[in-house]
Amino acid sequence: MSNPEVIARPALGQESGALRWPVWVWPTVMIVTSLAAFGLRFVDPSQRGLYDLVWYTYLGNSLAPLPFDGAIVYLGPLHPLWRIVLVGAVCTVIIEYWNMELLARILSRDGTRGFRQHRLTRWTLAWYEKAPFVALVLTCVLPIVPHYPMRILATLARYPIWKYQLTVFIGRGARYAWLGALGALFKIPAMYLVGASLVFLVLGFRGARKMNRDGVNEADEAAVASAATGA
Repeated sequence: MSNPEVIARPALGQESGALRWPVWVWPTVMIVTSLAAFGLRFVDPSQRGLYDLVWYTYLGNSLAPLPFDGAIVYLGPLHPLWRIVLVGAVCTVIIEYWNMELLARILSRDGTRGFRQHRLTRWTLAWYEKAPFVALVLTCVLPIVPHYPMRILATLARYPIWKYQLTVFIGRGARYAWLGALGALFKIPAMYLVGASLVFLVLGFRGARKMNRDGVNEADEAAVASAATGA
């Protein structure tokens, strides 16, 4: 079981390398590549879907994500699978640098103390640390378990950023491959995927808020009990 004090301390991310870049670097990379892709879509309209995938991958894999998997399914029958996978995986790695940078800063704030100390957070982190590489790859590949909590666990565990990005490239590349192949084989209405993604996004947001609120209450109760007993 992980030491609760490890969870409670600020998850600054220096050990993982998440904060080694100036704060402006990755937003600049994303803006420049998005603008370049936007311009290229007019130069080569036949590849417009792939150029649009650049900026949409940034949005769809951000900490405030849009429904994304449906876009890969949609592009499946329109472009070679290897191009979809390459563009999607590379752009996902870029946005994940920014995601981990933001998470490291957010989780170091006192306002997230309740979440860091929540019993569910401690329990999931203990399981995550048993096989972090495998856990990260699987949540990148499979839609069963959301990847968002794994970003948080990787930050709290101070997982090396290069290992994290390797799992992202492998896992997301495999995910985009089977989603694109699915789209090439079957005509799945994108709105079904969009609707399902929105439902899960709302449920996940509500669950995270409840965890943080409950964790703060537990931490305050423990502090009161400790003071009362003179511990």
